[in-house]
Amino acid sequence: MTDPERVFVRGNDRLDRLLADPGIAAEVAQAHEAAEEMDRAHTR
Repeated sequence: MTDPERVFVRGNDRLDRLLADPGIAAEVAQAHEAAEEMDRAHTR
């Protein structure tokens, strides 16, 4: 039997639901900006 709390969720579906939250989406955008800045700083 399967545990009702353990249900396979497709990764993309889960990401879409998470990114629908404005707070999470803002944090992700901020993390992307920081990563791009680090890439820029380290590729010079």
